[in-house]
Amino acid sequence: MSKVETIIVHGGEKPDPITGAVAPPLIRTKTFKQPEFGKKAEWEYGRAQNPTRHILEEKLAAIEGGGKAVAFSSGLAAETMLFLTLEAGDHLILPKEVYGGTIRLLNNVFSKYGITYTQVDFSSKQEIRKAITPRTKYFFIEALTNPSLTPIDLKSLQDLSKETGIPVAADMTFCPPCCTRAFDYNADIIIQSISKYLSGHNDVLGGALITKDLALYERLKLLQKAVGAVLSPDECYRAIQGIKTLSIRWQRMSESALKIAQFLESHSKIKKVLYPGLENHKGHEIAKNQMRNGFGGVVSFELISSTHEKLKQFVDKIQENGIIIYGESLASPETLLAYPYTMSHGALPAEVKEKLGITRSFFRLSIGLENADDLIKELEAGLEIYS
Repeated sequence: MSKVETIIVHGGEKPDPITGAVAPPLIRTKTFKQPEFGKKAEWEYGRAQNPTRHILEEKLAAIEGGGKAVAFSSGLAAETMLFLTLEAGDHLILPKEVYGGTIRLLNNVFSKYGITYTQVDFSSKQEIRKAITPRTKYFFIEALTNPSLTPIDLKSLQDLSKETGIPVAADMTFCPPCCTRAFDYNADIIIQSISKYLSGHNDVLGGALITKDLALYERLKLLQKAVGAVLSPDECYRAIQGIKTLSIRWQRMSESALKIAQFLESHSKIKKVLYPGLENHKGHEIAKNQMRNGFGGVVSFELISSTHEKLKQFVDKIQENGIIIYGESLASPETLLAYPYTMSHGALPAEVKEKLGITRSFFRLSIGLENADDLIKELEAGLEIYS
């Protein structure tokens, strides 16, 4: 079997049989001519099927190590489709820290349909077991939590899933398949934000679900067609091309992120640094065992001051030269400084954010493809405001 780096380039693709074109075809059509009266065709209508989207879905399944993929218009649309396969009264078990958009989706949309959840410390099997109910349908986890970057022990969870019969839904956005393949740990369904590491160029908004459960796959395909939250052919095309450089981008970002994390860790104006590649990081040994080719491009840190004026000065200063950009998201070629308190976790109550360590002086830095030394210079300039 080919290595993942090779599959990332060739998976789901082959040269066009008519023209020999190596790049995949971009098919923008809304509808398709039907070849014969009364006979169902492979291609009917863009909401249900599209050849470019099909290639992307084949590639996603290939790089994850099998199964079937379904692409949607965003990562949250993908989560929504998964939750739509649940029934009223069903229950989920989540880590204590999870993407704020997921909590917003569950609280503001699915709670009215009777979907409930419990958040627990996933480092404790005892806590997880205590949260299980007869209606628990999934352990819904992020392999690397956002924004504290705490790894979930996938092998331990695999054992618990086998013991209890409760399937695992794994959000692998922070751990793409060049780093970790959740199917290696018998995950039942993988959630990916195509917008992040996969497409990698800050120009695609998309999400996907990948599963080896064919019955679940058929339900998801029906939802894709019925709801219509599909990824456009143009974005599918850009995602296909972006995925081909995933391994190279991941390794480069990981190398730079470790260097920057070490710099921040040694700086007197930084209260704490969170990065799974640091030996003192909570869960470093777990990350070392289940993450390959680096630890990713995201570094979180907390400044020593939390006054609004100081924070604004810091953010303004490091943007002066246009190398670091203040904005949401991650895994783009451009380095992005995010502020989880009002961005990714802004929907959470203040007391919940504080318990999670998401204070007013907490930032998340997504390292891009710039030279790491240039990024360190910008950070140094910003930190000088505390001198």
